[in-house]
Amino acid sequence: MMMRAGLVLAAGLVLVAGCGASGLQTGSGTVEKKTTEAFLTTVESDWHQRVDTEPNKNLSPDGRCYFVTGADGNQSLGTVACGPLRRLGTAERQVWDLVRITTTGGDEPGLEVPENEPWKQSQLRPDSSSLWRPDDKVTDDNADSLAAPPAPAATPSLTTVTAKSETLEPKPVSDKLVLPDGTVTLKGLATPETIGSGAEVKAPASGEKFIAAIFSTSPTIDPLTDRPGFDANAAGTTTATKWTVTVGGEQRPVDVLPRGDASAMTGDQMLLVSVPKDVPDVLLTATSGPVVQSLSLTTGKRTTDTAATYYRSGTLTDLSKSLPNTPGNQGRDFTSTYSLALQKAVLAPWDPARGWAPQGKAWVRVQLASTLKYESIQYQIDWTAPFLTATADGRPVPAAPGKPDFNILTLEVPADTKVVQLTATARLKFAAKGYALSATPKSGTVTYPPLTATAIFR
Repeated sequence: MMMRAGLVLAAGLVLVAGCGASGLQTGSGTVEKKTTEAFLTTVESDWHQRVDTEPNKNLSPDGRCYFVTGADGNQSLGTVACGPLRRLGTAERQVWDLVRITTTGGDEPGLEVPENEPWKQSQLRPDSSSLWRPDDKVTDDNADSLAAPPAPAATPSLTTVTAKSETLEPKPVSDKLVLPDGTVTLKGLATPETIGSGAEVKAPASGEKFIAAIFSTSPTIDPLTDRPGFDANAAGTTTATKWTVTVGGEQRPVDVLPRGDASAMTGDQMLLVSVPKDVPDVLLTATSGPVVQSLSLTTGKRTTDTAATYYRSGTLTDLSKSLPNTPGNQGRDFTSTYSLALQKAVLAPWDPARGWAPQGKAWVRVQLASTLKYESIQYQIDWTAPFLTATADGRPVPAAPGKPDFNILTLEVPADTKVVQLTATARLKFAAKGYALSATPKSGTVTYPPLTATAIFR
């Protein structure tokens, strides 16, 4: 009889005829004790086949199956509960696997699990109910409070970027690393005991701990153009930034900025690293050409002073100086007008055309606009250098390479510069073309009035 019941169960149906005196009370009559014992044994065997091989669980040594009955007595509520068993990622007290049962008809009622009836795993004990067995075994008083199983260990030295965990409660921080191809801003730091949720939860590898850094990324905007300032194809610039996590003497590569698009902006992300428990500090390090910057993932503070002008306030100033249309005529045939505006100046460690400033230096990038109109049929022209000269805090600095018709000119100054005096002097050299035999004068230079401006940086 037991063999037949087990085979039927495997097909999804349990049917056990009843005999004996007392047993389980059902709406179809009493299922005798001997019948309930045989039925429960078969259900319990099936349940163990289902759960014994499951990973990441805590199965009580007293785990077994019970009839769910009313709060008092042995009146069936039509369910069997097996447990307690706590699976990884389940909430407290969700330690019972339930399956519906029905009563068979006849003079001596039996019990069955309906064909293809699904088990409901990790459920709370039904309200206002008791758990009953015909052998009078009872659950432990603390059965519903079974502890969760330990989370499996993550890969040693885990280093990854994922979506922010909604359950994480990080300590707020706000420091950042600014690079030409993007800015990374820390939002919060945490040392969670586990990561992930549900059945995917993980604990640190042996001897390690987790550090979670919440961050976002944004483009680094060129204040003179209001566009991302990094162009990987521009001459003189560096390649994209290399990001690593520094753990002691170990450098772990990590993808932080969106690849291939300096204009990309992301929502909050999580940098998760697993590090030795006794490591004194962990750094997020950015290497861009010769410039290395780091943020501490322990304190949330920047630990380097390179590219310092990226972090100064008041590095953009409006110059608002202009030279209106000014004539520059010579002789009978050469006529011209020239206008110039010095618009803005910015102090920066990096220039899209010239790359990083040398150590201890910074760039003053000057935005300008100019127009030149001249008699072009008989003459060829060129500008005479230097055009833009300057002093930084009263000391002369090298003139800016470039001509008056450039949109942006760049000067090299000490990195701690506060006041830059700019002087723009446009000198136009002209010469008659070979066929212009009657042109008068044959050649000459026109010097337009100088234009000065003061850039003040805090």
